[in-house]
Amino acid sequence: MSADATNISKRTMDCGRVAADEILEKYLAGTLTDEDREAFEEHYFGCARCFDDLQILQSIKAELLASPTAGTVARPARRWTWAASLALAAVAVLAVAATLWMRRPPVSGLHEQTASAPPPTERPEPRRPQASSDPLPSLDELARVEPPPYEALALRGTTDEAMARFRTGMDRYRRADYRGAVSDLRAAAALEPAAPGISFFLGVSHLMLGHDDQAIAHLRATVALGDSAYFEDAHWYLAKGYLRRRDLGAAETELKTVIQLHASRADEALRLLADVTKLKGRPQ
Repeated sequence: MSADATNISKRTMDCGRVAADEILEKYLAGTLTDEDREAFEEHYFGCARCFDDLQILQSIKAELLASPTAGTVARPARRWTWAASLALAAVAVLAVAATLWMRRPPVSGLHEQTASAPPPTERPEPRRPQASSDPLPSLDELARVEPPPYEALALRGTTDEAMARFRTGMDRYRRADYRGAVSDLRAAAALEPAAPGISFFLGVSHLMLGHDDQAIAHLRATVALGDSAYFEDAHWYLAKGYLRRRDLGAAETELKTVIQLHASRADEALRLLADVTKLKGRPQ
């Protein structure tokens, strides 16, 4: 890569790009290019927000690795080398700090600091930023729910009557008629209580209506049925339900489970967990 390309990369590294390109996650995983890594390191040493987010993500990953429940989730997970990534990230941070420290002009005594001495040409060592003053998202914002899409599929082992009620309920669900969906899905669940798809969308429909307790009960039932196509999403929407109830501890537990599954919502859960962690630390 040319010097011009490197300079462009460094100039365009800002908070917007860090969020849009998932720079934090790639930095911890050690997958950034040399130019992007150097640009990000220069950016976060002077940016309180990105510095705090990096520290929080490192702490969360370290906590997950140390958790006695890590690796005990029922659903099989891809093997990620988070321990190696964290080690690389820690080495990188120390290397940058040491380099910046050594760049300071040497001072052997007060006699060298005269009025006629020219100012140092090297960039001064960046100071650790103060705590971020950026406003944190509110709990209501973190608990906001987007209904998952539904594509018609056949539920194995489901009777014709239960399937008919399920399809009718999901037709209403797709039209955002969640009250009607609850009625049909409840009837379908009574006929087939062991069908995870029925219990999952029944829980989500209750969540969309603001029936948080009923939603949590049905989503827990979905999880209890074991591994299925709805297993990860059931934990995700359970976290949303607990956030609705202001139970941050229970929400954190569900989000950590989603992260440990290493599936499609892992990155989204990691970012939400970081926000919940910051929210817990904010003075009330």
